[in-house]
Amino acid sequence: MVLDFQYDELLLPYRNIINKRAGDVCYGYAIQIRYPSYRGTFVSCIEKLELQVDGKSIPESDMRFVLNGKEFLVSQLGELSKEHWFVLDTANIVVLRDNGLTEGNHEISVRMVHRIPYTGYFGQYLVLDSVNTKTLCCRNYIN
Repeated sequence: MVLDFQYDELLLPYRNIINKRAGDVCYGYAIQIRYPSYRGTFVSCIEKLELQVDGKSIPESDMRFVLNGKEFLVSQLGELSKEHWFVLDTANIVVLRDNGLTEGNHEISVRMVHRIPYTGYFGQYLVLDSVNTKTLCCRNYIN
């Protein structure tokens, strides 16, 4: 069962995209996301995480999920049953891309398919498909 609730707006807050640097080398960029619900969840409840930038899908292999000071491959999320995402905490999707993004506005779309752990009656969980698209600005801050 897949349902849609009105928390999708929380998924992608209006925050700047930040180019990520190691010394003088820009190795990618970070987009901040929030958990789209009124309760937190275990990261293992994320069944799918997709990102599009300016209409182009970003391969899962180029993305990292950063939460609670830890960095994970997107393919690892289903295994993270002890990693909790508090509802007010911000996570980052870091995209590995030489030279990051150009400065200016970019259309960002995030899709997260996630199950709600406290709704697991008789093995059937409520699954939400959250999508949000916004135009966000990339600034060339040193980070």
